[in-house]
Amino acid sequence: MGPTALSFYWAAKRLQALKVPRLAGVVAAVGNRLNNSHVDTKAALHPSVELGYGGIGVIIAPGVEVGENSFISQNVSLEGAPGKVGVPRVGRDVFIGVGAQVLGPVTIGDGAKIGANALVIEDVAPGAVVAGIPARELKRVPPTGT
Repeated sequence: MGPTALSFYWAAKRLQALKVPRLAGVVAAVGNRLNNSHVDTKAALHPSVELGYGGIGVIIAPGVEVGENSFISQNVSLEGAPGKVGVPRVGRDVFIGVGAQVLGPVTIGDGAKIGANALVIEDVAPGAVVAGIPARELKRVPPTGT
């Protein structure tokens, strides 16, 4: 499939750590153009995070945090909301469906599932399944034993 949005994100993060910010910016810009996406290097993604279809159309703003084993489908936006300070925080084992938008200072609980094209503007409880515009809870799946 070739290099994905995450490949460019991790390469740019590594270059920033090596104190080569201009080259990091070029690598990030190339990744953004090739994947029609923007995964900001100031976002904190766990190494186990996956992006659907290589991250095509994914927007992840600076400051967004995504926990381990989470899956973000294509054309998803995780960014601030107009007039609100803060960006989303996504927990562990979260699934975000195609085209969903998670806007503003919301927290997505561990194990939550967000339906395709949902508009999330409020916190989502751990294990909740949400969908719609605006997103509403459809059911809650109890956490499995650890």
